[in-house]
Amino acid sequence: MKGLILDAVWEPKPDYTVSDWEKETGKAITGNSVWRHPELEVREKPDPEIKADQILLEVQACGVCGSDMHFYETDDQDYILYPGLTKFPSILGHELSGKVVETGKDVADLKVGDMVTVEEMIWCGHCTPCRNGYPNHCVNLEEIGFTIDGAFANYLAIGAKFAWKIDGIAERFGDEKKAYQVAAMTEPTTVSYNAMFERAGGFRPGHFVAVYGTGPIGLAAVGLAEAAGAGMIAAFEISPERRELAKKLGADHVYDPRE
Repeated sequence: MKGLILDAVWEPKPDYTVSDWEKETGKAITGNSVWRHPELEVREKPDPEIKADQILLEVQACGVCGSDMHFYETDDQDYILYPGLTKFPSILGHELSGKVVETGKDVADLKVGDMVTVEEMIWCGHCTPCRNGYPNHCVNLEEIGFTIDGAFANYLAIGAKFAWKIDGIAERFGDEKKAYQVAAMTEPTTVSYNAMFERAGGFRPGHFVAVYGTGPIGLAAVGLAEAAGAGMIAAFEISPERRELAKKLGADHVYDPRE
């Protein structure tokens, strides 16, 4: 198969102390202090082979995240801009949807042909943070498109427990291609959902909501606020195109903060 692979040089900055864990795993906790001279290219790779608890997806849609851009963008010393957990080389892409084309022998709840989206964080389920309900703090965390291969490729092998069927989306839109495109927006939408409702506690119907910045995450916040019954939504954005999108998604008032 073909995959869009980012590679970079492990060259920690002089003032950055590499931990024993980073040395052992080859993962950088603070990527922009370690990875230098990034190179991005399409390469041929063997099709992934699945384990007993995994599924093989034929990727149907994959969004381009800001983090994908920051892997390749660099500072004046040619270090990547992305500041988080990373390991290269890796196939990029983590906002995806796909069709199940193979299932491992232990997979019982998915079958070939199922339409799914998947989680980006590959959590173990056994460590203390996972058992406390914080899988994004997993001590054994992997991230597709960050530390392991992602979805800018023909195929992706992933644990079945990370896959979610998108039958409801397909029924809503009545178009398979559009369903895959919408489902690929699940991951960025859940970023907003987690911030607004899981971590911040949400709001009661009728409350006023302000959204600062209507890029993809902000636009998702507008849509979620509207769906949750906000009494009024005000959005602030400098891009005219994004201000119009915010209105379409439910913002009652949209302002250019420079005015």
